[in-house]
Amino acid sequence: MHGLLSWGRLRSALLPDTCLLCDLPAGPLPNLCGDCARALPRLSRQSGNRVVAFAYSAPVSTLIHWMKFEANLSAALTLGTLLAEAVAESIAESGVSVPDAIVPVPLHRDRLRSRGFNQAQELARPVSRRLGRPLLTRACVRTRATRPQSGLDSREDRRRNVAGAFRVRRPLANHRRVAIVDDVLTTGATTQELARTLRAAGIDQIVIWACAGRCSNG
Repeated sequence: MHGLLSWGRLRSALLPDTCLLCDLPAGPLPNLCGDCARALPRLSRQSGNRVVAFAYSAPVSTLIHWMKFEANLSAALTLGTLLAEAVAESIAESGVSVPDAIVPVPLHRDRLRSRGFNQAQELARPVSRRLGRPLLTRACVRTRATRPQSGLDSREDRRRNVAGAFRVRRPLANHRRVAIVDDVLTTGATTQELARTLRAAGIDQIVIWACAGRCSNG
């Protein structure tokens, strides 16, 4: 039908059969060849309660930029699949229980309207499928349009920027342990504020999963 993507065209857009980084044929991992996948700057598994899959450096930072600012959903699928693998490995190694549900860091409605999608939600989709846990896309909202954290230098500025920025709008009584998914973890101010909001709503345990960041994040 005119104006609608056929399944074949949509599949080609998400799974283009070539590596996003070098244009060689993609391997088993969506949109990356084996050599590029092995060369990614993986971080050691910190704990079962926090997983940061990769160092925020090229080419992971490039894939994240393409995802967020060029609406490259192929990159989102690749990064989300990689995050799912890292999370599954961390859970298996640490022996911790799988969370009851997954909450992507929400965008404010204005940012969501301009970007067209929530990158944290796209990253969380493969994780949700891999673990067989529900993805709670409407459980929380960002109540005000905060400044981009990347434009703020100090930890305190970032903390103030997101203070009180989230609200739980859907009861989470059936979920005792929840995982927050974000794209990049730097100071951790955003995920910490969302975690505080979730705890105030009755969640007992919070785990943090991010695609990229630094080992020393708290």
